[in-house]
Amino acid sequence: MKRVTILLVLAVLAVTALAAGCTGTSPDTTPAPTTGPQTTTAPAATTAAPISLVPEPTDAMPADYTVSATAQKDPIYKTITVTFNGGKGQENVRQLTATVTRSDGTTETKSLTKPSGASLSRGQTIEFTGTAAQDRVQVWVTMDRPLGPNSATEFKIYDVVLPPK
Repeated sequence: MKRVTILLVLAVLAVTALAAGCTGTSPDTTPAPTTGPQTTTAPAATTAAPISLVPEPTDAMPADYTVSATAQKDPIYKTITVTFNGGKGQENVRQLTATVTRSDGTTETKSLTKPSGASLSRGQTIEFTGTAAQDRVQVWVTMDRPLGPNSATEFKIYDVVLPPK
């Protein structure tokens, strides 16, 4: 009975998400300058597609622009903390985005955005609610200029499955 209810809820959410898509375009706007680091949160989303708790390879960044991040899960409260560790390219990181895929199938994405006139600070964190089972953490950085031979601006720098605690 539980499985049927969960599948029904997932199907309704998937149909609702598809029906809510926009068909128009919005005009370009310039963001207002900010004075401090901004954390944005996307609401937890449930997807009907099968989840993957298998980490994938990360992207290779040019050596002069490397940055790193790590994640830990609290063994008591199951809180997942993603920490920006900085690196040679820290000044060029416009945004750090972390996504947690929980073992129950839900995903949540949060970001740290570069404050106007400054850079992300080493040690800044983003927190998520985890589960008692395995949870996958992926972290991407968006650079403020194209880098490398492919002129990429977005790089996946971290992808790991945190074990049950």
